[in-house]
Amino acid sequence: MEKWDEHLTSEQRKAASHKGSHARLLAGPGTGKTLTMTRRILWLTTTQGVSPSQILALTFTRAAASELRRNLRYNLEGTGIDLPRVSTLHSFALRQILRNASLTKLPQPLRIADDYEERQIIIEELSDLIGENVRKTQNLLNELSSDWQKLTADTPDWERRFPNPQFLGAWEEHREVYGYTLRAELVYQLKRALEEQGESLDLEGPPKYVLIDEYQDLNPCDLSVIRSLADLNSEIYSAGDDDQSIYSFRFANPDGIRRFTDDYTPSADLKLEICQRCPKEILNYGLFVARQDPRRIDKPIEPKDKAEQGEVHVLRFPNQIKEAEGVAILCHWLIKSQNILPEEILILLRTDRNNQFSDPIREALTKKSIPVGAVSNPLEPLNHEQAREMLCLMRLTVQRADNLAWRTILSLGNSGIGKKAFSELYELSRKNGIIFSETLQQVKESPNLLSEMGIEFLKR
Repeated sequence: MEKWDEHLTSEQRKAASHKGSHARLLAGPGTGKTLTMTRRILWLTTTQGVSPSQILALTFTRAAASELRRNLRYNLEGTGIDLPRVSTLHSFALRQILRNASLTKLPQPLRIADDYEERQIIIEELSDLIGENVRKTQNLLNELSSDWQKLTADTPDWERRFPNPQFLGAWEEHREVYGYTLRAELVYQLKRALEEQGESLDLEGPPKYVLIDEYQDLNPCDLSVIRSLADLNSEIYSAGDDDQSIYSFRFANPDGIRRFTDDYTPSADLKLEICQRCPKEILNYGLFVARQDPRRIDKPIEPKDKAEQGEVHVLRFPNQIKEAEGVAILCHWLIKSQNILPEEILILLRTDRNNQFSDPIREALTKKSIPVGAVSNPLEPLNHEQAREMLCLMRLTVQRADNLAWRTILSLGNSGIGKKAFSELYELSRKNGIIFSETLQQVKESPNLLSEMGIEFLKR
């Protein structure tokens, strides 16, 4: 275990031990933001006597939550102090909704549809219900998600002004039949519960100290949840950098961190200004790019003493094939001439629609006998038929009335069940006001509820 202030710079020590108000920690790249947040939690628990149950640390990604949790576990080992709660905002929202299930209007028991179910069941069936193609339905679902994130869904007559009101009706009906909640709405549902229930909501903790990492990437709905926590007497400690707001696709709002000291009063304005990681030229180039935004917070950032000079080169290519060849040549030079190991080289792609960028790069590297591996979705194996079937069986073991699991498992393999039969089962559920699994039970007991075609599938 290290002491909370061990190996900290003076600015990190000041930021970690702030006391008495909300605070904004502006921390540029490589300045030690995660370290400072970790040490702040140690300072609260080891010197201020704050119970870990009163601390909530929110991160933007699961990977960041795992890293912060690992750092805290290492530093708290042997102290007898429990690990504070560290989670993403979505995970926190899910836990609070589960604790307050009776106060929400969501289908019960709470069941979050995963990516496979959203694409293969929800979007497919909604497309049939509203007579649109899959792409159009996906766009409408994205529109619904964006309205939650931007809080457009809170505006008067929102439903009437939605691009396709028929879609909204079909979705609400469909979610009742299958009893699911979309992951995209979790934070919005917590936001509504906080506004409607206030202090009567049974919040875990409740948290007295809330630390938020990457505050610049919160969208309006996320920011509203944090505001509600502050109104319930949580002290907010926001950490981030408006120069590093990269999640505009989910409506990240860097103005949230820019106006923090105006929105939360009183609040301290803390800064980390010494970059521990970047050579001078790389840092300067990053600042050149950041300064193109006229609304950014002007903040000093300097490389540490004895930092290397560094190099930045901008290479331009006429197309992705030439770019791939150039990347391969550069990697080959680094490996053969500079003694860099292949696993020490990282190639980042901003977008990769239909693999039109990654495939040429992979092929170009292979031609030069450079080993290459791609980082893929760790949940990808669950999208294969056998793994999906096993997952459904596990879910049904826990919850016999898991409608999405029943719907999925009946569609796998050579079941012979097509859209017609599923449509009949859906209509029976809708007309009778019951969930999908209950309809399956009724049909099992009374097969004549289905048409001749439906009965044939039941026999199979």
